[in-house]
Amino acid sequence: MKVVIAGGGTGGHLYPGIAIAREVLKERDSDVLFIGTEQGIEAKELPREGLPVRFITVGKLKGMSLGYIMKTMVTLPLSLMQSMSLLREKRPDVVIGVGGYSSGPVALAAWVVRIPFLIVEPNSYAGLANRNLGRLASKVILCFPGTGAERFFPAKKTKKVGPLVRKGIDEGNREKAFKDFGLLPGSFTVFVMGGSGGAHAINMAMKDAAGILNKIENLQILHQTGEKDVADVAARYRDAGVKAVVLPYIHDMAGAYAAADLVVSRAGATTVAELAVCGKRAVLIPFPFAADNHQEYNARTLAERGTAVVLAQRDLTAETLARLIVQSIGQEAPLRTANMANTAAEEIARMCKDYVQAN
Repeated sequence: MKVVIAGGGTGGHLYPGIAIAREVLKERDSDVLFIGTEQGIEAKELPREGLPVRFITVGKLKGMSLGYIMKTMVTLPLSLMQSMSLLREKRPDVVIGVGGYSSGPVALAAWVVRIPFLIVEPNSYAGLANRNLGRLASKVILCFPGTGAERFFPAKKTKKVGPLVRKGIDEGNREKAFKDFGLLPGSFTVFVMGGSGGAHAINMAMKDAAGILNKIENLQILHQTGEKDVADVAARYRDAGVKAVVLPYIHDMAGAYAAADLVVSRAGATTVAELAVCGKRAVLIPFPFAADNHQEYNARTLAERGTAVVLAQRDLTAETLARLIVQSIGQEAPLRTANMANTAAEEIARMCKDYVQAN
């Protein structure tokens, strides 16, 4: 069974694809190829994961300037031609689009050359490419059932599954994580991240909050900043006397979640699903320029369960963020959502197998 998985750009689109790939590769004589862009996280993460990837030329559309949109529109025919060329070369049995810049051209190419394609929608609000391609897809797989994404797609084509997150994300060892990250056992630990590339607004708010948080005993911070802000943020924590471990990127996310008593983050689909699966309380600051404001919809799913506070970026100040962190100290951890990631990925792999057997 040959499967092409298209998408990426951010971890929220890539990691569900990796979870699916792992299940597909359990089948005998199976083969997986990712198609992405050289600018996305997939360019670094997939080689590290030992998964093959090829690249196409494609840019953003949603939320971009008119000049950038025009440039992207000019490259769309090239993106489609590159996608069709790769599909004819690979001759997959099924194509899976997991969202992101490359997902649209590859899914459309699959439809043109008559290869079954599945759309995976990880967000609670369907993205632009997925909304447009939903009627052409063989099946649309929803990872946020019951939150409204299903209204964008024909009911007969939709399949609802559980959160599709990285295998083992909820199996981190807290004591080992403290040791590996150089954290102090027994301290209230705040894990701060802004997605795979960091979030400058959150980084700056935490940096400014350091002068308030240094008054809180037994508090420490594990902070993934991205490359640009790491030195600046680390220096501020150090000068303020806040115990903090600051890293540009964290590969051991299972360990980071295990160490965390509170998570401060954006609200990408994968992050929200992982928070639910790991049973972590959170302060969520949705990225205000996300396509169709989907991060706001994602965040509200946890807020409605009482496991997260949603803080709009326009209201993000050092004082407000510090207050929310302090208020979380002593609160009980929420119940974990059953980790259905393996079940969901297995189900998608079975769908691929069914399409192979039917053709």
